[in-house]
Amino acid sequence: MSSSFNKENKNDIYKIVLPSPYGFTKLHYLENVFMDNTKSMILTKYDQEMKSTDTKSFNLPKLGLRASDLQEVIELDSQLIFLSTVMDKKLGKHQVNAQVYLSKESSVSDNKILASFEIEKYSRSGFYQISISPDKSKIAIVANMPYEKKKKETVKVWVYDNQLNLLWEQKETLTYNSEKVYEEKLFVQNSGEVIMSKKTNSHKKTRKSELLIFNSNSVDIVDFSSTDFMPMQTKLIEVNGNPMLTGFFWDGKTVIIKTNQTEGVDNDGAFLFDLNTKKLLGAHKWNNTINSKDLKSLQVISVNVINDDIYLLGEKQLETSEFKKGGNSMTTEIDYFYTYGSSVLVNIDTKGTLKSFKNLFESKKYKNNEKEKGSFSSLYLEDGLRIFSNYNKKESKYRGIMVNSFFFDNQISFLKPKITIPNYNYPVVPYVLSKTIKEVKNYNILYYITNYGDRYWFNKTTW
Repeated sequence: MSSSFNKENKNDIYKIVLPSPYGFTKLHYLENVFMDNTKSMILTKYDQEMKSTDTKSFNLPKLGLRASDLQEVIELDSQLIFLSTVMDKKLGKHQVNAQVYLSKESSVSDNKILASFEIEKYSRSGFYQISISPDKSKIAIVANMPYEKKKKETVKVWVYDNQLNLLWEQKETLTYNSEKVYEEKLFVQNSGEVIMSKKTNSHKKTRKSELLIFNSNSVDIVDFSSTDFMPMQTKLIEVNGNPMLTGFFWDGKTVIIKTNQTEGVDNDGAFLFDLNTKKLLGAHKWNNTINSKDLKSLQVISVNVINDDIYLLGEKQLETSEFKKGGNSMTTEIDYFYTYGSSVLVNIDTKGTLKSFKNLFESKKYKNNEKEKGSFSSLYLEDGLRIFSNYNKKESKYRGIMVNSFFFDNQISFLKPKITIPNYNYPVVPYVLSKTIKEVKNYNILYYITNYGDRYWFNKTTW
């Protein structure tokens, strides 16, 4: 463990990036910055002993007086690509920016504008979607153009390689009515082909999902739903070089899906869809091997493809907010509440056959910045699926990092970090920030951040 440190601001986000046998880099920035004029990214290098050696900071680019909003950080072998978006009414533009951090040189490139379109006002400013291919070789950007009454939806598509060379672009007027909000999710294959999963009439019996496939010259539309199959949360994966979509679905048996249900929206099982054949390989409803009552509003946490097995991990995630209680009745401060869990592990083979369902963790609620201790992450280590989380059994007093193993005969022996707390009679196991766990490939090294109270630690585990 490193020496403990404190956050500069309670809303700071800390991530471990560019891990190597010789150390790692910490990416640090402020979440939910409401000041428009400056948004800083801070990169600090750490050596094998987890001591800082160099710091580089830079600002996201401005358009007029407005600073960009961070959208994606693409991590390559020795560089980071920062993608951000910004709009300005006076200049009449809405654009996507790219800045490249080179680790060896500790340098940041000048801003490159990857996409731009004209706007007249913020209420009709359109929006961008950005997607990265599974192998990180392609970047797709889709612009949903500003809403126009009684007009059809228009989109622009740009595809870049990871050196920010434009490969192709395309503009299409679709058959859907222009709206201010759409239910869409964007994917880009390793080949560069762009796929948009689009839902229409979401809260009606006529709900429908389609796949729009862009290839630089045309757009093809493929049915992605049927009477008893409505895909919900979806992820693009590569299975032996073959692109597929996997995730969770709703069977359409309930009358209407209400997105504001506090208990979450229905999910009824997991699926696998082959993009080459445009066929649903498998749609498997929850069975009596698991308790599926609380498996609602499932987000795809991760998908591991190992040989002929697909391990799909999903978790219920909900977010609510309310004005802070007490104090000044005119306060505008807001408390945010996050629910993580219940969660599920699905094992499907690459032909779409179900092998197993398994319940994972119970539901846990967090308030404001405590959310960083929520959820979990997975790695396939030592020929087994390892899930890193924080112990949250309601009937137990124990808290802190835990590692569970699946699909492997032997449980790994994980030496948990421990800290000393004043007035405690025994060492305490800190919480893990599961989204910070990074593996150094081929070197049997893990880096991650732990937390207890207002203190944080960098950790290095080897085996």
